Amino acid sequence: MEPNRLRFLISALFVLSLAGYNFLTYTSTASEQSTFNLQPGLTYNLVTTRVSSDVISGQFQENSGNPVSFYVLSSAQFAAFQAKTSFNYLYGVVNVASGSFSYTFPVQDTYEIVFRHGTGLVNSTETVNFQRSYQTHVSSRLQLGLVFLVFGAVSLVLAFRPEKPKTIATPPTSIPQTPVPLVGGPTPASFLEPCPKCGAENPIAAEYCRTCGAKT
Repeated sequence: MEPNRLRFLISALFVLSLAGYNFLTYTSTASEQSTFNLQPGLTYNLVTTRVSSDVISGQFQENSGNPVSFYVLSSAQFAAFQAKTSFNYLYGVVNVASGSFSYTFPVQDTYEIVFRHGTGLVNSTETVNFQRSYQTHVSSRLQLGLVFLVFGAVSLVLAFRPEKPKTIATPPTSIPQTPVPLVGGPTPASFLEPCPKCGAENPIAAEYCRTCGAKT
């Protein structure tokens, strides 16, 4: 393989490996676990800042088998809940002793994970085990991976592009030159013939010898 093609091929393999690394690390997962007491008449909440397409998933369980409710609230919904004007939520698992969940965050925001007592248990303390995983998508890695992919594809095209046919120079054909007599000048020897009578040289087209006057 030609040196230039080999260099393009090595560059393509290196850049494509960087693209693959960024695609593989585009998504990362972090797990957390906590145990807390849910006091009568109060809620327990955790704060998490997420971007669009991040995912929270996991499970929770109340130790005594009493029901609890799990909610995901946006920052605006939580502000309204604190002001006691309304209680709306994005996602909920309501009145269960244990449950699993999975929710994809729609936009970038500061979200509240809220636990409340189950129905009819506002006077008892509940202990909840809460396990969750956050799956994060790093958009900058995806974009960088796409850039590396484009550069790698270009390098591959350059490495395997077809060769241009080589043009072989043809030497010019030599054309024999016929001597042309100059007007008023001496006549070339190839245009002369001897006089049959006196032997003097005369032009081929002459009818009479210019020396003796005999017919040629």
